[in-house]
Amino acid sequence: MCTGIKINYKDGCVIGRTMDYEVPLDYNAIYIPKGYNFCNDLMGNPLHSRCKILGMCFRNLDPLKDAVNEHGLAGFTNTFREFNLHANQVDPEKINISSLDYFSYALANYRSVEELIEDLPNIHMSTRDHKGEEVLSPNFHFMFTDSTKRCIILEPKYGELIYYENPYDVMTNSPGFKSHVRRLNKLLDLDNLEDFNSAKDLPGGYDPLSRFIKAFYLTRMSIKSNNVEEAFSNFYNITSAMVMPDGFVRNKKYNYTTYTRYTCAYDTESKLLTVKSHTNPTVYKLGFEDIEEDDKRQAFFLNPDFVAEKLD
Repeated sequence: MCTGIKINYKDGCVIGRTMDYEVPLDYNAIYIPKGYNFCNDLMGNPLHSRCKILGMCFRNLDPLKDAVNEHGLAGFTNTFREFNLHANQVDPEKINISSLDYFSYALANYRSVEELIEDLPNIHMSTRDHKGEEVLSPNFHFMFTDSTKRCIILEPKYGELIYYENPYDVMTNSPGFKSHVRRLNKLLDLDNLEDFNSAKDLPGGYDPLSRFIKAFYLTRMSIKSNNVEEAFSNFYNITSAMVMPDGFVRNKKYNYTTYTRYTCAYDTESKLLTVKSHTNPTVYKLGFEDIEEDDKRQAFFLNPDFVAEKLD
């Protein structure tokens, strides 16, 4: 139930997401240094990061959910409930990796979207390792961008990753990207957005199709961002329309409520992480220049308490 968008400005772009989750969840920011063993591949070989990374994770564990690396490659994962996403055995001719670890692998190895795409034929996702044992394989798809502002979506199918150019700068959840685009074109005349009666006809639901259309329309109709500060401001204003308050959506499967746990955004130029929680409106930031011991993995935690600054 997450919504991600990209906001362009003159020198770069900001990309981020709402993290909507249906069960109790602890999360925090982490810094991953070069040379860090962030996971093993499905052949049992250790994988080490070639890039420094800043991102968000669950329960202080290594798999990243969204992040930026030192070269400005940034992106996030989202739940993607489709069929036949992953193979059930490894391919000894390729890099075998679980869907849980692929996003971290991408940020750890590639400097740009172009490099990522060039390596896709070498990537193989499986639900089992080389011993035939099951591994954790969440149903994810991915959105990436870099300092060139190129934006793509990756969708898994039969163990491979298929990429789509994403000029819409938005991603939600299932169905697939092509279905979202077809629905978007049915509702909106993309060449005449100003003629659309948004106050009356813009979808108000929180299903993935409605959020995709709403996020696209708001990003396109938002005032142009002239610099990174304006891009961050526009990002947090736009995503506020997609934030789900606690108690709003009841999840009968888990007997909990689905709501937005955090909202985060990354800048491809300054390589800056920004994030705020659902309980604290303060936006926290973290950059690579803030890391004092850059050869060590480090964790950073948000203050969950409501914070308000006194007016002078």
